[in-house]
Amino acid sequence: IGMRIAAVAGAALLVMMWSAVLPPANNLFMDDHLIYALLIVGLALVGAGETLGLGRWWGDTRLVQRLPILK
Repeated sequence: IGMRIAAVAGAALLVMMWSAVLPPANNLFMDDHLIYALLIVGLALVGAGETLGLGRWWGDTRLVQRLPILK
């Protein structure tokens, strides 16, 4: 249901965890935190909550139809 909010919060958390250890010991842009942040944002963009969660049911409620920002 909260896929977009969780994606933004999760990506922000992972980027903050990545920036806590700057300068990194290995490659700057191939860190697992950045890859996971991109993966989380990608899941939200392709609508994974519609297929793997309750997103379709949530989108059909009257509240979400009146306030589409909640989708």
